[in-house]
Amino acid sequence: MMTSPCPVYIFRGAGFAPSGNTVISVAPLDCVVAVYGDGGVVGEGSLSSVFGGAAVFKNDASGECFVGVWGDRNASRFRSELRAHMKIAVYKEAPDARLSFWGTEKERPKRPARE
Repeated sequence: MMTSPCPVYIFRGAGFAPSGNTVISVAPLDCVVAVYGDGGVVGEGSLSSVFGGAAVFKNDASGECFVGVWGDRNASRFRSELRAHMKIAVYKEAPDARLSFWGTEKERPKRPARE
């Protein structure tokens, strides 16, 4: 069990949408895998399945990976789901990492029907 809060970063970045000023939220890979599961190239597969895409940032010096999503609603939902499973600490800055890759699913996932 994690004793210190999981750092979650929220920042704006270019390249995810035509406006070039997209909200991005990422957390360390181990925190994301603990909530969403793993799969994919580095462990982002399950997160990508839930949100229709995922972004991976990597610190080349330490090898630490940060995984997350982009878009206001997705970023908010991502943080809420992490918060529901663990204590988090939100930092309004980019992590010390570069964008390694990002991708989207061929189709956006369908929202579950409300009962």
